[in-house]
Amino acid sequence: MKRSFYLSLLLLAPLIARENPFFATDEAKKDKITSNVPDNRPQLGSVNYTLPDQARILKEVTFTIQNLDGSIESRKIQVDQSIDWHKSLTISQTNSAPTARSNTESSSSADFGFIRFDTKGKRLAIKTQNLLMRHFMLSDPNRIVLDFKSDAVFNATQKPLKASPYVNVAVGNHGKFIRATVMLDGRYSYILNKTGELVSITCK
Repeated sequence: MKRSFYLSLLLLAPLIARENPFFATDEAKKDKITSNVPDNRPQLGSVNYTLPDQARILKEVTFTIQNLDGSIESRKIQVDQSIDWHKSLTISQTNSAPTARSNTESSSSADFGFIRFDTKGKRLAIKTQNLLMRHFMLSDPNRIVLDFKSDAVFNATQKPLKASPYVNVAVGNHGKFIRATVMLDGRYSYILNKTGELVSITCK
């Protein structure tokens, strides 16, 4: 009897096994795939929506957005206000609030003597005679880290940039290299180019 029971379990096992055990069972836990292909879609100006003639109350507005990593999510804004259907709704991006985050054409500089940082919009120019060894991005808080070959000894120091998306830059020595940490005001990806003594970073 026991032998027949165990034999039945062996025969049924392939039917309940996963088709590919190396794939995640939860679709939400799969790694997101990102792309370096440039997005050439135009910057949002304004979008008008004509209301139907029976509309009287705007209950909520839903925005479906694509994130930096390619994932899609929806955000709802509760409104619950009376509307005049004769007037269209307009969605636009404006610079009416002169905040540091919205001022994308601002510029700033931070000079440490052996290395200098200059910003213009979303571009950061770094001038130094030290060789760039590596660069990478970290989050929480969002920052770009750059390591330059050098055995210079100095006290770690930080200077403000105050030009969105760049907040400040800190420089410290780590034995055989110096590390520059550029703090950002949000989450970005970036492109780095190097020409001679000039390193250029563009956030997007």
